[in-house]
This record gives sequence, C-alpha cells and structure tokens, in this order.
Amino acid sequence: MSFLEVLYFIIPSAIFYAAPLIMTAIGGVFTERSGVVNIGLEGVMIMGAFSSIVFNLTFADSLGAWTPWIALLVAMLTGIVFSLFLAVAAVSFRADQTVAGVALNMLGLAVAVFAVKMLYDKGQTDSISERFSRFDIPGLKSIPILGEMFFTDVYATSILAIMIAFVA
Repeated sequence: MSFLEVLYFIIPSAIFYAAPLIMTAIGGVFTERSGVVNIGLEGVMIMGAFSSIVFNLTFADSLGAWTPWIALLVAMLTGIVFSLFLAVAAVSFRADQTVAGVALNMLGLAVAVFAVKMLYDKGQTDSISERFSRFDIPGLKSIPILGEMFFTDVYATSILAIMIAFVA
C-alpha cells in the first residue's frame, strides 16, 4: 500500500471524525465571546453522543435512512439542555464557571455510562444499523490527487461542519 493510498483512506475519515469537534469548538468560541468560560464542552458532547446513539438504536427500524439526521438533531437538543445546567449554575447561582464546567464534564460521563449500563445491561451499546452515508462530489472528485483525497467518499456531516465553520 503506497503512502498516497493511505492518505486516500485516512483523510476522509479524519474529516468525518473532526466534524463534531469542529461544531463543538465553534460553540465554545461563541460562549467565550459572550463572556462565559465553558469548560464543560466535553460533557455536552458525551451527552449528545449518548442521546444520539440511544435514539438511533431505538428508532432505526421505523425511520430508516433519516435516523442519523434526526439523531443528530436529538444530540443538538440534548446538548442545549445540558448546557443550560452550566448557564443556571454560572448565571443564576453565581457558581465559578470553571468548576461548574468541570462538574458538567464529570456529570456527562457519569450519566452516560450509568444510563448505558441500566438500559443495555452491559458496558457499551450495540452497533448502530443506520449510519451517515458517503458520496462523491461530482466534478471535484476528478481533480488529480486532491479529488480522491478530499472529494471522494465524503460524509455530508463533514461538509456541514466545514460550511458552519466558514459561516461562523
């Protein structure tokens, strides 16, 4: 396997796995610009991922190909609700934002692990059946070297994250 073939495999996957981090980082930038130190972003991501996976496992049979997209919306709503804990603690109760954020990280991980154990009676969930699909971007995929690296087997969430980054 050549070095270029390795890059053709790694780059699209890396961009896909970076998409949630890009969106979370943008949220962190907005909270910092508003004057709030949000250390609890990891806990928010964990709770969003947990709710998304549980939704996907529960409704994959009835929603079909739409399941990952609706699960993404469920994850966003869960993240918003979980972020309200930091808002209430920091604004209403005048708690230290750093301490409240660290507590949010610990709470998110603890709640997710405990709920998985209670719901599935094991340490992890089952594999999901409905995933985000990959596609090629016509025209751009024919660019030598870069086309196969960046525009072949692309996830829509990767494009969405990059577009949100530019808009933000």
